[in-house]
Formats: sequence, C-alpha cells, structure tokens
Amino acid sequence: MFVFYEEGQEMKGRRINREFIGFTFISGFISFGYNVVMTVIPLRMVDHGLSYSKIGSAMSAVAIGLMVIKLMIGYLSDLLGTKKFILCSLAGLGAVCILLAKADELLTFTVLMAALGIFRGIFLAVNGSYVMEMADGRGYGKIYGAVQSISSLLASIGGMISGLLYQFREGAFALYLCSFLLIAATIWAAAGLKNKECIRRERLPILHIFKSINKRILIFCLLIFIQSFVAGPMWNFIIPMYCYNVLLFSPAKLGILMSMDELISAPTYMLAGRAVDKVNVVKFNVLFLLVTALGGLLLIKSPSPAVFMTIFLLCSVSVSCTFVGIPKERIGFIRKEQKGFELALISVCGSLGDSLGNNVLGRVAETYTIDQCMYIFSASYVAMALLAAIPLLFSASHFASPKQENG
Repeated sequence: MFVFYEEGQEMKGRRINREFIGFTFISGFISFGYNVVMTVIPLRMVDHGLSYSKIGSAMSAVAIGLMVIKLMIGYLSDLLGTKKFILCSLAGLGAVCILLAKADELLTFTVLMAALGIFRGIFLAVNGSYVMEMADGRGYGKIYGAVQSISSLLASIGGMISGLLYQFREGAFALYLCSFLLIAATIWAAAGLKNKECIRRERLPILHIFKSINKRILIFCLLIFIQSFVAGPMWNFIIPMYCYNVLLFSPAKLGILMSMDELISAPTYMLAGRAVDKVNVVKFNVLFLLVTALGGLLLIKSPSPAVFMTIFLLCSVSVSCTFVGIPKERIGFIRKEQKGFELALISVCGSLGDSLGNNVLGRVAETYTIDQCMYIFSASYVAMALLAAIPLLFSASHFASPKQENG
C-alpha cells in the first residue's frame, strides 16, 4: 500500500523551479567535490611514491564504499523518502574532504576514499528517484540532462581549481573549499528541498522484490557494469596518470585538461537529454556506444599528444550521450513503487565494475601499456552496443516496458 503526500499545498511552478534549481546545484557541488578529490588524491599518491597498482587499489576503495551502501539506501528510500539521505550525504562528504586534506599514508587514503564512496553512494542511491519524482513521467530526459549538465559544468570548475591549487600544500586548499561548499549545501538542502514523496508502509521481502524486477533491468545492470569497468578507470585514473607521467603535463595543465572534458560534457548532456525524449532511444544508445568504441581504437593510433587529447575529448562527447541515453531507456522498466531499490541495484553493478576496473586496468597499464587498456575499452563498448541492440534484434514484445504492455 502506498501513500502519497505533499508538504503543504500542491507545488506551484515557481516552487518546482526553485526545487529543481536547488537540487541541480546540490548535485553539482557533489560533482565539484568529487572531481577535486579524483584529481588531487591520485597526484598526491604519485608524489608520495606510490605505484600504479597501489594507487588503483586505493582508488577502488571508492567503489567498494559505494557497493556497501547503495542497495540498503535505495531500499530504505522507498520507505522513508529521499531528503534525509541527501542531507547525510552532503554532510559526510564535507567531513571527508577535510580529512583527506590531512591524509599522507596509503592506509589513510584508502579508508577515506572508501568513506567518500559511502557518502557519495548515499546520494547516488536516491538522486535517480528524486529526478523521477520531479519529472513525474514527463520529459525525464530533458530534466536528467539538465541536472547532469550543471553537475558536469561544476565538476569542470572543480578540475580547474584543483589543478591550479595543487601547488599549495598538495591540493589541501582545494579540498577545504570543497568542504565549505558541501556543508553550505547541507544547510540549504535542509531548508530548501521539498518534494512529493512516496512512502511504502509495508516492507516487502528482498526476494519478492527481486522476482518482480523486469528482466530488462538485468541487462541494464550488465551494461552499467561493463561501462563502469572501463570508462571509470580510464577517465578517472589511467588517462590522467598517462598525461602526468608520460606526456609530462603539470598538475595545472592536467586539471585544465580534465575540466575541458567536463566542459564539453555539460552542453552534451543538455542536448542529449532533449534528443532522447524525441528519438528512438535504443538506436541512439547503440550509435553512440559504437562511436565510443571507434574512438578508443583511434586513441591507440594517435600520432601525437595533441591528437590523443583531441580524440579523448571527442570520446567524452559520445560517452556523455550514453550517460543520458541509457538512464532514459531504463526508466520505462522501473517500477515506481520500488524505484529506489531498482535504481540502486543498477548503480551497485556500476560500482562493482568500477572497483574491478580500477584494479584490472591499473595492473594492465603497469604491466603492459595504455594501448592494451584502449583495446579493452573498445571491445567493451562493442559488447555494450550488442547488449543495447537486443530490443532491435528480437521481437519488441519480449522487451516491452510495463508501460508499453499496459498501454
């Protein structure tokens, strides 16, 4: 049984806009802080003499923290709503940034990166549900794309700031800035986030929930696992370290370069969000997955650092398109009454892929060369394109969403 309620009277357009803007910037500040950490911490570990494999292991702690928390929070958010978990995430991330600014040993880095994963995982477990509630079945792609666009823009600013401030106490000032913004966002969210929430009064057994999940969701789980296995480590770890150690980029140049990735992604998210509401989203996803696979092969053949980075940024565009297209497609198969749990399940698969990818690709890069990582990247995206094309290859009735079946 479900009870829907609103805080006060039905939201007017102005309040909805204020809520949307507020949530978008909260998501953006979390992306800002995450990008600062993911830029500063690997550089600090390199400067402390740690190897690729040790850095990869420490960075994989983020994904482990994500996996530990997501399913539980997703399940609880269906019962308790999302706002309190957003507040917990913001406050926790603010505290972790302060502690990371003081870290100087592998064990400390690893523990704090796991904590970062836990608090970021809390937010990721509920943000999809929050966006679904704001969209209310209309224009999901447009709203999701807008949230991702602003988040990406602020993440790019975080990359620039972290690169420019790294020279001051190895990025400690950048981490303190993140903490300030996240704590300020916590205060604002406590007062400003108001949304219609769905509260499930009866606690269904986990096994019952699993049995009721649309089988197509399992394909999305595999898609996100593969994508996170290759894209996360490549963008967050392998390519930045390649530019830093092989191409000899300074921390400032590296921060600017990685922020360019986010700057390019920001308008891409916005445009892709509008596009997926109007076109066949399955074909959209297959196209850009194959384009990304081609980009990985071209990276291997790049004759110069400039060409390498140009292709890298073009790959960012195609990857960003899939980051909007895949969530848009899966939304048709999510059951509203257990959306928190199902979205968290997909997200957990992404965290598992990210964790394994950091370790595996870190060892591949250390043992062989970045070329082998690129081959793995391209092959993985071809496999994803085949999985995404399943609805096109088989009868649509086998993979119809609940909405299509009932329509």
